[in-house]
Amino acid sequence: MRLPAVDKGDGPVYRMLIRFISMVSGMRLPDAARIVMYDRDFYGKPMTAWTNAAMRGESRWPVGDRELMAALVAKWNECPFCIDAHGSIAALELGEPMVTAVLEDLEQADIPAGLRATLVFLKKLSLSPDELSLADAQAVLAEKVTPEALEDATAVAVLFGITVRCASALDFQLLDSADSAKAAARMLKRGYEFGKGKVHGHADHHRLAGELRKSILRSSAETDITLRRSIAERIAGGAPLQAPFDELVMRISLAPYKVTDELIDRTVTELGNEKAAFEVIVTAAVSAGLYRWDKGCSMLKDVVH
Repeated sequence: MRLPAVDKGDGPVYRMLIRFISMVSGMRLPDAARIVMYDRDFYGKPMTAWTNAAMRGESRWPVGDRELMAALVAKWNECPFCIDAHGSIAALELGEPMVTAVLEDLEQADIPAGLRATLVFLKKLSLSPDELSLADAQAVLAEKVTPEALEDATAVAVLFGITVRCASALDFQLLDSADSAKAAARMLKRGYEFGKGKVHGHADHHRLAGELRKSILRSSAETDITLRRSIAERIAGGAPLQAPFDELVMRISLAPYKVTDELIDRTVTELGNEKAAFEVIVTAAVSAGLYRWDKGCSMLKDVVH
């Protein structure tokens, strides 16, 4: 974890909670959990609310398929932590041979045509959203995937695009095989929102995306709202930011695995504290994800109408 403040926890209550969970579970609390327990009103609450609804709410896609989508997003973004985490959960539902086959060669893996077409769409959305076209969405629907199902899959790809950017920028610590298996079983059973694994109904993705967008751009935070708005605009093609923010933001957006300790240290020094640096990192990750959400929704809207 590149920010010790996030690793330790946000205030005495969460620091004690992190130690307690680690003690009871017999393993270090994974960094994926630590990040959503830090600055919770800014990021953790809206992010976990949408993630839990998308991953455990009603959907045409079984839980195993959704976890497989998350693992592939991690692979496309070169994030070992998330490949391992979500590949392990998917394997519990789909079997390790299928998950391994898809991760190794999507085109040759023995999976349903509708799932394959959806994953091809998600790959393009993840890696080259500006090249996404109406024909890409039509190709998925031609395989009898409904617009609602494609929207569900798009939400999964967007959410884990955000997560892998945070994981890479903050350098999440890989788990050993035993702890990875424990974490996978726990996440499969309990979901993504602290014991609220059971979700009723279908996720309202547009409302939940709006709440996440509103949260990172609210006026009351450690960082200047003008900077956070400029980050969102930069990712959508706007004007470059001042150093060191532009380099950090664009790496998080386009190649998060290229974020370095030195770049994070420069950001902390420029802003004066780790919470402010955390907000800049999260704003960049969320903005990159929501940019893709807007692109995917635009294609879906056009293909339906």
